[in-house]
Amino acid sequence: MVDALTGALPPAPRSPGSAPGPAEGPAGTGLAVVRDPAEGLQVSVRRSLDGAPVPEWRALAVRAGHPPFCGPDWLRAVHEHLGAGEPLLVSVRRQGRLLALGAFAVLGAGPGGSRPVVTFLGAGGSDYASLPTDPDSPVPAVRLVAAALDAVLAEVPGALFDLEQVLEDDPLLEAAGAWAAARGYGARLLRQATVHAVRLPATVAEHDAALGRHARHEERRQWRRLAERGRLVVVDDLLDGLAELREADPDAAGRHLATLAAELAAVDAAHPNAARRRQPWRGASGRTLVRFLGTAPRGVAQLSGLRVDDRLVAYAFCLAGPRALHGYVQSYRAEVAATGPGTLLLLRVRRRALLSGYAELDLLRGEEAYKRRFERTTRHTVRLTLAPTGLPLLPAAVDRAVLLRRTYRDELQRSARLGRSVQAVAGAAGNVRADLTRRAAAVRTAGRRAAGARGALSRARLAAWAGGSGAGRR
Repeated sequence: MVDALTGALPPAPRSPGSAPGPAEGPAGTGLAVVRDPAEGLQVSVRRSLDGAPVPEWRALAVRAGHPPFCGPDWLRAVHEHLGAGEPLLVSVRRQGRLLALGAFAVLGAGPGGSRPVVTFLGAGGSDYASLPTDPDSPVPAVRLVAAALDAVLAEVPGALFDLEQVLEDDPLLEAAGAWAAARGYGARLLRQATVHAVRLPATVAEHDAALGRHARHEERRQWRRLAERGRLVVVDDLLDGLAELREADPDAAGRHLATLAAELAAVDAAHPNAARRRQPWRGASGRTLVRFLGTAPRGVAQLSGLRVDDRLVAYAFCLAGPRALHGYVQSYRAEVAATGPGTLLLLRVRRRALLSGYAELDLLRGEEAYKRRFERTTRHTVRLTLAPTGLPLLPAAVDRAVLLRRTYRDELQRSARLGRSVQAVAGAAGNVRADLTRRAAAVRTAGRRAAGARGALSRARLAAWAGGSGAGRR
């Protein structure tokens, strides 16, 4: 029988009880595709991020057109501070050249000894995920993906797969579906997030003409109003000199990044909606971003800002991919909100993206209101789950329950009515949390003021008593 994915004949059958042959792998895994004699593929598996082929991985992700979220610097930082599970890296090579790399994480068996679950490395902390394959490879992508997934099954027999945040036009989905059909797995796709991207014209002149006269006039007026607040400096690269400092003195580079992260966090804390916004430069998220900035190649992380009298009042953080500039987060202080610093920075980012040759500014996942103000392209990410088929009723039900526990939010979104209800409940819960946060802050402020008033009154009484006592002595 010819293998459905490779076109190669499987190894000859073994006699019962004999050891696996050199090209077969563990018994029952059907690994002909991993060591495919027709294609000459070599597959290696690593259960740690130590020693990962970082430069090759970076180059492969760029050749495949994937954003930095699929590269080693981002994924290692996310896994270190936010990720779960044990890393599982699968490298697929031919004649020494890296053609595919799967970065996965293995979550241990669940309650009752249910199957382990395999996710993408950094699942939940990355806007996009994929399994990069070389577009110039002489081996078709479907076979490279099959080689990687077969290697995962050889390492984690019978695993369930939960692969999140894959763009709906990613060739991985078709390749993984073909693999599932050939390996006795059922595939299920669930829509996850909406992604908005701003299409950019060919030149800055076209960009500005499309804005219209009123918008350009308003932009100039806002710059003047901001400049009236003090000495205004526009910093297009807050990371300038970091790469050189990293080479010369890594410790000094680390201290510089820590200082910069504190500045960015202070801007977030002073945002007019700080109580409702996430604080990306604090806690585990902040450590993740600092780790990423500390290892990413020059130009991949783009951090710009506005300073007034040497004080950072606004910033915009983007990631530069091979096909688009990805706008990750921006913020500004409430004191300058009336001058529209977010709009000013975003317009500047768009013009700089144009000058860099980008045709798209990707605003990433989410339905924030500001994204709907632009003429935009809308895409979606999906979640692909893979589970063995043909199982008895009870094991199949356990597998379904394990996956449903992870995917139930996306399942609910499939129903428009339920989806709206979930969003409404989530929005109400967010409003309640924000209101409680504001009330708690108000109580703390009132308490500090009351304590200060009591202290002042006590000091006044003490001064009056001391004055009276002194007068009596005289």
